[in-house]
Amino acid sequence: MKMKAVVKYDNVAGATEVREVPVPEIGPDDVLVKVAYIGVCGSDPHMHHNRVSYKVNVPLILGHEFSGTIEKLGANVSGWAVGDKVTCETHADYCGKCEMCRTNHYQVCRERKGFGFQADGAFAKYVKVPSRILHKVPDGVTLKEASCTEPVCVAYNALVKNSKIAPGDLVVIIGPGPIGILCTRMASILGAADIVVVGTDGDEDRLKIAEKFGATMTINSSKQDPVPIILGMRDKYGAHTVVDCAGFSPTLKLSMDVVRPYGQITKIGWGPGPVGFSLDPLIAKVVTLQGTFSHTWDVWEKSLILMAEKTFDVNGLITHELPLDKWAESFELMESKQGLKIVLTPID
Repeated sequence: MKMKAVVKYDNVAGATEVREVPVPEIGPDDVLVKVAYIGVCGSDPHMHHNRVSYKVNVPLILGHEFSGTIEKLGANVSGWAVGDKVTCETHADYCGKCEMCRTNHYQVCRERKGFGFQADGAFAKYVKVPSRILHKVPDGVTLKEASCTEPVCVAYNALVKNSKIAPGDLVVIIGPGPIGILCTRMASILGAADIVVVGTDGDEDRLKIAEKFGATMTINSSKQDPVPIILGMRDKYGAHTVVDCAGFSPTLKLSMDVVRPYGQITKIGWGPGPVGFSLDPLIAKVVTLQGTFSHTWDVWEKSLILMAEKTFDVNGLITHELPLDKWAESFELMESKQGLKIVLTPID
């Protein structure tokens, strides 16, 4: 049995195409999920253009944000039924035995393989999923919304588990993409009093959406220097927490410039290039530079509850819905900033 899938077939720029591939065979502890919606992540076009700093096991099917229904159960799977509406973590495999796994840090297990990076993902009609990473889609959450659970989890993990945001804080968020806007909402939930979102030319519409998600101020850094504006707020020491969702060298420099002494920089965005400047200001200001990556089972469960209660309404992020064979168009929409969150639907 065959299906159509978007396959990255070589680690060179542009080596991506729709191919006919076999429907995955599941093991005794797996389920076969019939995909309903797939979210396009900013990392997907980066992989297409071969602009990533991590290893991609080619050939493989792209896609790690998805939702669907259970089509088939492995022999050992219990507690689930065919037809159940599910969404799934991105951890296609991990050992389950090492210290990281045993302390609920399995997202950094050295044997972890992520969907769409080291294991076949969901840019297809079906995907094989270990039952241990399944999550039931709650009532009140559509499958389209559920395909956006993963970026909500990234924001939850970064701000709730890995940052120290207190009610009344000044928080700066750099990069008004889907993650940055969801971090804006999370900072608002945590009680931040001032939330400044920084973008560049082309982000005008995204900055307006950020205001709807809780930003109290937005800055286009192509037109205004954010540093004097942010340092001019309150006691002129800067932000308690800076969340870098862009990841490139200039945004880390900006983070260091506007964070206050004893503050924190939470870095979500990846930047494959060298930094190119001194990190001594981190020492001088006694700043914590905190990396944050992915998420765990508990984060997914809590994020789905927030989505069911509409504390997080991801519909405000979704700008386009396209069939899977329009994957290249979706990547162009992402890169041109014409699209914010784009979801794809499988094709026969």
